[in-house]
Amino acid sequence: MTETPDKPVEFSGKEKELVVESKATCPFIASAVSQGKLPVRNSANNPLAGIADVRRLGNTGGGDLGDLLEVFASGNHAFMMGDAGKLNQPVPSGLFSLEFPGSQGSHPGHSGILQGDPETPGSGRFSESDFAKLTNRAQDGWIKRSDVGRFIAENLIKDPKSKVADPNTFELLAKDVEQLFEKGVLALLRKLGLLRRGPTHREVENKLTKLTGEDNLVGSAGEFGLLFAFLSNRPGAREIDGEPAVAVPDLKTMFVDKRLPDGWETWKKTRIDWVRNTTGLIFSAAREYHTLKRAH
Repeated sequence: MTETPDKPVEFSGKEKELVVESKATCPFIASAVSQGKLPVRNSANNPLAGIADVRRLGNTGGGDLGDLLEVFASGNHAFMMGDAGKLNQPVPSGLFSLEFPGSQGSHPGHSGILQGDPETPGSGRFSESDFAKLTNRAQDGWIKRSDVGRFIAENLIKDPKSKVADPNTFELLAKDVEQLFEKGVLALLRKLGLLRRGPTHREVENKLTKLTGEDNLVGSAGEFGLLFAFLSNRPGAREIDGEPAVAVPDLKTMFVDKRLPDGWETWKKTRIDWVRNTTGLIFSAAREYHTLKRAH
């Protein structure tokens, strides 16, 4: 750690590439760093960022998604590189580590698009083949949410280290998921056993964020839930078969080009959209996971 870890650093081209490609393996964060919208602090080899900065970015446009990003930043990325090349040194107050592979937020059964070994810091890289496995599901250039859920399930099945709750539980829940969605996302989460009585959206959020670190299916759903929440209110957003969908050009812009979509500052990104989309992804992924598990 440098003597002034909270001071923004000046980058060379290779140093920025190091952070964007191999460390900050999140399409939103990598794009923000690449475009200079999220200042990198400390050093390129041990990069940090400000929690206030990521909250400001997520709330740009008038929403409150940045408040949720703050929760993930402080909870999943609270340790920076320390002894023996491990993430074992607490970050200074108000900062979070941009070394995502090897962090608490990195897990087995991940998408494979932006990182290799989830246990190894610096293992980020772009995988064209894994990206194609996702985008090949598109209909007229859009990918509906349940197809992303199936993509999540397939990644969990192929990774023997992945940790997923009893699929029979999810199967029972999935039978009446449509009815529960009609009653609202809170009723759905009560059925999951995550809520007891009189919950608020904040309590729902807390339960889900906790589960993202305990169950790899929920963790992956939460990650893609952030992507759906980020794009839900963009002009021209579409649904397919009554489900939210994301546009392949937006995915290419963020995952491949490391840029935020044009006009991203103008639309709201909200926490409740994350709750809704994460819950929907949990159930679509769980149904597919159970089917694939039974086939194996």
